[in-house]
Amino acid sequence: MRLVTMQSPTGEAAGILHADGTVSPLSAAGHTSVIDLIESGPDAWAAVESLASASGAQRMDEAALLPPVPRTPRNMFCVGLNYRDHFDEGKRPEGSEVPDAPVLFTKPWTCLVGHGATVDLDRDASNRVDWEAEIAVVIGKGGSNIPVDDALDHVFGYTLSNDVSARDLQLEHGMFGQWYKGKSLDGFCPMGPSIVSAAEVGDYRDIEVELRVNGVRKQSFRAASMINSVPRVIARVSLGCSLLPGDIILTGTASGVGHWREPPEFLGGGDVVEIESPQLGLLRTHFTESGG
Repeated sequence: MRLVTMQSPTGEAAGILHADGTVSPLSAAGHTSVIDLIESGPDAWAAVESLASASGAQRMDEAALLPPVPRTPRNMFCVGLNYRDHFDEGKRPEGSEVPDAPVLFTKPWTCLVGHGATVDLDRDASNRVDWEAEIAVVIGKGGSNIPVDDALDHVFGYTLSNDVSARDLQLEHGMFGQWYKGKSLDGFCPMGPSIVSAAEVGDYRDIEVELRVNGVRKQSFRAASMINSVPRVIARVSLGCSLLPGDIILTGTASGVGHWREPPEFLGGGDVVEIESPQLGLLRTHFTESGG
């Protein structure tokens, strides 16, 4: 099952994306939005899953795609330094080791944009904007203090995301970096094109991701390479902190970001970033720039 949210003449409309590229309105299954379906629980998910193999009434208009969940219940959770090769590519202080516990920060839902969106880089805010391809986990069943062994039962599905990062803002305080500010500017979280249900994905560790800038591959990785697995991340985030249906967790990026390249590479006006996965689809973002 793949779910999308589109902009229609009357507002946002959620749909079931079928294998032939057609879409059926989720409202036909009795749900007003993707969040509404998630909150309805596993029986409702299974009912919609059974409809996904059919054909829809209309072709999907990619130009109208919004983030699959346009407004999350609160800030999105994010995991930093969750791939060993990304930790190793950085110029870390001598003697640094990967932290034992997941590194957590958040991004607001206000920076979400969907597949095909154009993001304007505000040069008054940053001149060092970088890419980070990530797998995002969508929580289905809420809960707190979730055991590692039960954590995958709380996953609704997965989607692609780009944790766009203003490195000058992120690192202007040196070791006391402002990850929140540097990663939360307008448009700094492209996500989509759809949510793929956990049932359809199967073993999340098999998810493969590639990021390209203007057609040139910059990142390529598999979820199996995470330092902290999805179950461990969910267990850690939910420790004393209740997860809600519809919460989203970005699980970290691998090596190949622009900041650590020699020489460093950053995004500019006219650039096109594509994140693609055989399991999760294609997420494309166009960049312009203004100000400065």
